[in-house]
Amino acid sequence: MSGGAAARPVPPARARAGRERGAVLLLGAAGAVLALAAGAPTWVEGAVATATGVRGVDAAGRAAAPAATALALVALAAVVACSLGRRVARALAAVVLVLAGAGVVAAGAAVLASPQDALTGPARQVSGRTDPQLQRVGTGPWPVVSSAGGVLAAAAGGAALLRGRRWSASSRHERDAAAAAPAPAAARAADRAGDPAAAWDSLTRGDDPTR
Repeated sequence: MSGGAAARPVPPARARAGRERGAVLLLGAAGAVLALAAGAPTWVEGAVATATGVRGVDAAGRAAAPAATALALVALAAVVACSLGRRVARALAAVVLVLAGAGVVAAGAAVLASPQDALTGPARQVSGRTDPQLQRVGTGPWPVVSSAGGVLAAAAGGAALLRGRRWSASSRHERDAAAAAPAPAAARAADRAGDPAAAWDSLTRGDDPTR
């Protein structure tokens, strides 16, 4: 007989729930990080007429759609909350994750729909005019990349919201099973040693109290 107790096998239901939970949280984290990373490159480029000619202007994602970067940070925090919180806290964090992901998608779509709005601020600084005349305005692929990250984050939040109860149920089932398991022989012997009446009953039945 080995000195240490044998490791108790993990129930299949809990193993499946753990893998599912890990995959969902990884999906949400990947979406949030993707949206954050997409905010660094240039989203919109164009040109503006100045008193001396035409000058190029551009706007990075964090300037063109600051809400996308802020909501990506919110989504990342919601993923962490989903991994640490209990059932109610996890459900609230999942809702936040869905909303943050949808907000990232909306911010990226707004830039794609009206890229000139993202260049208004830089164009005013370059031209010195309050109503700059923008030319050759175009967008790169990064608003789409950011929106894709928002989609992943929102999908992970929806999955956590729908499947989070199953994750809690599997853990609770294991705790209930452990509580219902019979006490080891050593624990029963300790109970008899602490209860003189139980020890006397054992003697009357012919049990050896020293075993």
